[in-house]
Amino acid sequence: TPLVATDNRAMRSDISVTQQSWFTGASTSGRRYLISQPHVQRLYRGEYPWVITLSRSVSWVQNGSKYYGIMIVDMNFSRIKYLCSRDLESGGYIYITDQMGDVVYHPKQQMIYAGVLPKDIPSEENLSEGSSVVDGGGGKLAVCVRTLSNAAWRVVGVTSMNGLATYDGGPDTYVEVAILLLAAAILAGSLFISRQMVQPLHNLMTLMGRVSKGEETAPAPVTGIYEAGRLGDSFNRMVTRIRQLMVQVRTEQEQLHRSELKTLNAQINPHFLYNTLDSVVWLAQSGDEKHVVQMVLALSKYFRLSLSGAKDFITVWEELQQVENYLIIQKMRFGDSFTYQITCEDEVRSAQTPKIVLQPIVENAIVHGVGTLSEGGKILIEAHRSGRELEFSVRDNGCGIKPDVLAHILERNPSSRSGIGLKNVHQRIKLACGQEYGLQVESELDEGTVVRVRLPLRYDAPQKGGAE
Repeated sequence: TPLVATDNRAMRSDISVTQQSWFTGASTSGRRYLISQPHVQRLYRGEYPWVITLSRSVSWVQNGSKYYGIMIVDMNFSRIKYLCSRDLESGGYIYITDQMGDVVYHPKQQMIYAGVLPKDIPSEENLSEGSSVVDGGGGKLAVCVRTLSNAAWRVVGVTSMNGLATYDGGPDTYVEVAILLLAAAILAGSLFISRQMVQPLHNLMTLMGRVSKGEETAPAPVTGIYEAGRLGDSFNRMVTRIRQLMVQVRTEQEQLHRSELKTLNAQINPHFLYNTLDSVVWLAQSGDEKHVVQMVLALSKYFRLSLSGAKDFITVWEELQQVENYLIIQKMRFGDSFTYQITCEDEVRSAQTPKIVLQPIVENAIVHGVGTLSEGGKILIEAHRSGRELEFSVRDNGCGIKPDVLAHILERNPSSRSGIGLKNVHQRIKLACGQEYGLQVESELDEGTVVRVRLPLRYDAPQKGGAE
């Protein structure tokens, strides 16, 4: 069982936490605070203070999983003694018992424990909440009882009626006065104890619950008993650290996206370059010098536009020019086996798009679509507005894609070359624009394939390296 302290003091490793009374009691008490008898705390090495332990079961959510534990706060017993040490009039005093009737504090506690002195009033279970007069060892006693909410403690005030015998009035009158004064004193004392002990913890638990749900909170007030104040201060430091880590994680995530985006962009250009150089070699070997020159010039224009300013985003019109240079190169390779047509709405010409989006899709349409036809192949490329989105579509009348291949064509699968360009583009769009954008592929065998590219419609380039 892990132990977590609120400061840097060393905790003992030989303590069986689950066997401690405060642990077993709190684990079965639900959401109610459990307050122990005074005892020596042995959790810390070299420290053995006389304390009262407040414990309660807690739960929190971290990384989507729910965890449970026991929170304890040790209050130095001297604090309780200080709160209850003020004598009442006529030799009266205050003492505290727990829910079992055992004494938590009594001004003559050690003598009662030793059996030298008996309790001077009847058992607490025979006392009703409020004020009453009972028979004590030396006469009548005025007794006032109040139960603290959440703590299950009973604060008992006792004063002798004999001390009020000189009051100028009848017996009923001085009884009423004694009980009234005693009740006022007990009420003030119990409220003070409750406010000092339980309320700071209750407030802190409320703030912890809000933080566990991801809500922004103000710092916890560092008030109440010394130990609760230290716990509140530790909670504030924890929240500050969590916020710092959230900013750090967000920054690292953005850096990771930039790195992944650069890696994917780097995969595009060599892939296209290798294929084009293969075509150049093939034309050169066939002695077609004219087409070799045209292909090299088109390749030069393609890379000049692609690498211009090392931008991640370009205009729609630039992207269409880029893919047309690619098609010029591929037409030289495949001859008249296919034709192409490019259309663009004027409204989206200056809209921004990630660069090199269409070329891998068109390459896929050629290699796996119209490239398998001897003649009559068609590739239609369109750019238009669709609501608040920019949409490209690349349509071919090739052989189509088998349903089992189509179902997984956008999934990451480095071992397969089928659809590698589509997967690359799909990933880059999600990293650059957001998870709601990307590719949609529809295909029918012997009919052809349509690839739609969904992008946010915007006319200013987002910050380099990631979605806005």
